[in-house]
Amino acid sequence: MNIAVVGAHLSGLPLNSQLTERGGKLVRATRTKPVYRLFALPGSTPPKPGMLRVAENGAAIELEVWDLPVSAFGEFVGLIPPPLCIGTIEVEDDQRVQGFLVEAYAVANAKDITEYRGWRAYLAASTGKKSP
Repeated sequence: MNIAVVGAHLSGLPLNSQLTERGGKLVRATRTKPVYRLFALPGSTPPKPGMLRVAENGAAIELEVWDLPVSAFGEFVGLIPPPLCIGTIEVEDDQRVQGFLVEAYAVANAKDITEYRGWRAYLAASTGKKSP
């Protein structure tokens, strides 16, 4: 089963092992359709973004699509803390894939980082280091 990740589960980032330990394999890196905004969620450990679908002023956000065995999907989803959730994401090539989104209430006090077009670019800009 394919799942799209946009933050701490990306290759080389702190939560990627939650995918690889369950047999997840990277399928491809791509972007969403330009209908999302990305936010840095305050107080999350490790730091995480939240991606929200919007009616206007959206952007294409970088993501990775992973293939996760169906037998591991439920266990993986059980690790996801609120306000993150799994929903349907529209990818730039017109495909739809299940992936990480955020509940709308959670972005009220979150920093909008859409201008970076992805979590890695935001991390690199905020730390001054090139991300993995």
